[in-house]
Amino acid sequence: MDRADLEFLVEPETNSPLIVELEDANGSVGEGWLVAAAGQRYEIREGIPSFVAKETMDEQTVRSFDEKWEKHKTYREETRAFYTDWYLARFGFGDRAGLSRFLEDKKLILDAGTGAGRDAANFVELAPASRVFGIDTAWHALVTSARNARREEGTKPQARLVHADIHRLPFADGSFDFINCDQVIHHTPEPRVAFEALARKLRVGGEIAVYVYRKKSVIREFTDDYVRERIKHGSFEDALAVTSAITKLGKAFAELNQRVRIEEDLTVLGIEKGEYDVQRFLHWHVLKCFWNPTFDFFTNNVVNADWYHPVHCHRFTPEEFRAWFQDWDILAWDEQEAGISCRARKR
Repeated sequence: MDRADLEFLVEPETNSPLIVELEDANGSVGEGWLVAAAGQRYEIREGIPSFVAKETMDEQTVRSFDEKWEKHKTYREETRAFYTDWYLARFGFGDRAGLSRFLEDKKLILDAGTGAGRDAANFVELAPASRVFGIDTAWHALVTSARNARREEGTKPQARLVHADIHRLPFADGSFDFINCDQVIHHTPEPRVAFEALARKLRVGGEIAVYVYRKKSVIREFTDDYVRERIKHGSFEDALAVTSAITKLGKAFAELNQRVRIEEDLTVLGIEKGEYDVQRFLHWHVLKCFWNPTFDFFTNNVVNADWYHPVHCHRFTPEEFRAWFQDWDILAWDEQEAGISCRARKR
């Protein structure tokens, strides 16, 4: 942690300033404490300040993702190209040059739910003069992100990592020019409440980019909840063992490379007529069995497990999600089978 970050960090409940104990001579802090005037103390470990309450860290969804990031330390590198291209398309940036132009005047950026730090790393690379904060409740995600950044970027600018909960953000209201919350907010206990918490930290005229899972057809929704109910009490490793067979099924159907034509709408099941790749039809309408041939088996299996294992996995219709932005200017809107993306400006 850099001492200069104290200009932006506050005590989450009171918004009061923080002071640092045990800083190094060069102004960086590897281990120490942040202390508020009223006595609240927040530990700094491995250069990462931690504001997450123990009861939050003990929640099943937080533990699930913490275990995921601990197990798959190369997820960021292995999936970065695929997910970056998808991100650029969904939020209306087009390509990396488009995102770079967008970030030119964004001096303070928050990546909320940074995970292994893929989006934050892209922001830092494309906007090196900006200050980028990445927050997550999963401690191992941040540790992995920090180690990845040191290995990949070396002495180049890096994201400032903070162990924090979206509901208790250690930043003053109206601070950020841009907040990114991609593939995260649906894993909070109350996504709409979490969205409002993020919105408070955005300045008027600032922009937010949010993605939520979309409600699927009838059989797929049933299967998702059926599997989740049966594996949620085990560890993430236990979930990987269960989803291994599901991942193998997705791979087998993908390798068939066959298509099927549905001649009529199956309205009662929420399935539209049309021509489908067989694996994609199974994936969207029966059970999630993700398979991307550019990923190794373990990475594909992690993608499936991190869908089925977390207890908090909310899905929305486009109408439900759009209602969040009644008082915003919507700049980009994208609907896909997997989810819905929106980039909007705060009025």
